[in-house]
Amino acid sequence: MRNKILVLILGIISIACGGSGEKKEGSTDSGMSSRDEIRLQQYRVEGAKIYATYCANCHQQDGKGLASLYPPLASSDYLLENLPRAACIIKNGQSKEIVVNGVTYNQMMPGNPITNLEIAEVLTFIGNAWGNEAGLIGVKDVDKWLGECEEE
Repeated sequence: MRNKILVLILGIISIACGGSGEKKEGSTDSGMSSRDEIRLQQYRVEGAKIYATYCANCHQQDGKGLASLYPPLASSDYLLENLPRAACIIKNGQSKEIVVNGVTYNQMMPGNPITNLEIAEVLTFIGNAWGNEAGLIGVKDVDKWLGECEEE
């Protein structure tokens, strides 16, 4: 709880101390509302915890993957070109061959027993870590995407 309060306070301070350019009322330099900027920071913090629990063993703390066994998430063309597919893989797992940044991977990934909110949080974290710039991934997006997952 203390972490969430700290993140909220830091988010408010960072928004309040933003640049001096012209902005639409209630929006930040990124064009996001102040509320969405705070949610982005909250999701990143919570997503980092989920990533450490469920993802880092294979994809590593730095998101660079593990040799030719597990693909990178850092600067990953496969991840960034299709976030709805990434949500489906996080939830349901994957067993087919994929190509990430020109390298073929054929290691099975199990699905994760996490909620749609947690998927949004971890996608927001990995989508904005290590040079990735995906922005806020909302739970409504994840709900929609998971309803459209293709069968493997």
